[in-house]
Amino acid sequence: MKYVEKKVIILLEYVPFLLTILTMLSSTDYLEAKLLPLIESIQPKTTESFILEACGLEDRPSTQSISITVGARLEKFWNTVFSDMDNTTNMIEDSDRVDVNGRTRQIDHFFTIPDLMYASHMYLESKCNVNFDTEKVRASNQKIHDIATALEEKHDIINVQSGYFVPVKREIPIEISREYTNLGISIFGVSDLYRWFNDEIPFTIDEYFTFWKERLAPVINNLMNGVPATQVTRSGRQRDLDAL
Repeated sequence: MKYVEKKVIILLEYVPFLLTILTMLSSTDYLEAKLLPLIESIQPKTTESFILEACGLEDRPSTQSISITVGARLEKFWNTVFSDMDNTTNMIEDSDRVDVNGRTRQIDHFFTIPDLMYASHMYLESKCNVNFDTEKVRASNQKIHDIATALEEKHDIINVQSGYFVPVKREIPIEISREYTNLGISIFGVSDLYRWFNDEIPFTIDEYFTFWKERLAPVINNLMNGVPATQVTRSGRQRDLDAL
């Protein structure tokens, strides 16, 4: 009897460890299921640069096009995350358009934040590159302010917080944050989402950035060389067949 009790005690001691492992696996599975396919489905386009054309390099893949497409896929991914969380509401599930001064504008992210005292609604413009020139910054900032005002009117909300969201930066460097604050706009990194939502996000911030380096980097590197993931998969399968 004592032997059985001892085995039960030992097993119980391993329960927290096993639960931690299972949680890590499931959260990584979320990234595998929801993020990886979005990046793997990107098809590289050839460059439209006249400079490269003059050099006879018109068949080179357009790195700018790939970067823009990755940014668009990240926007889609994070909207899926917001929709999947229990204690927040993704306000653009039905429509990501709003009328602004007679023009239809697209909304990147608009969601509720639980227990945020100064504002419960957040509108964010997703950007992977915030190094604009001065005129573009002013125009982009004005667009954000105009959309935030339109959302307040449409949803009868007193105050919609707004700013930029950089989904590829853990923390926003202080000099960049200060620069945008001086221009009257906020800028947020991925760590800010974890500050707002705590454990609601179905993967940790470390898992997210490790996934970038270990799983997404090889895919994007191949895209930059003009090789889509589908071609890599076919080549791998052919090598397997040749080995038989």
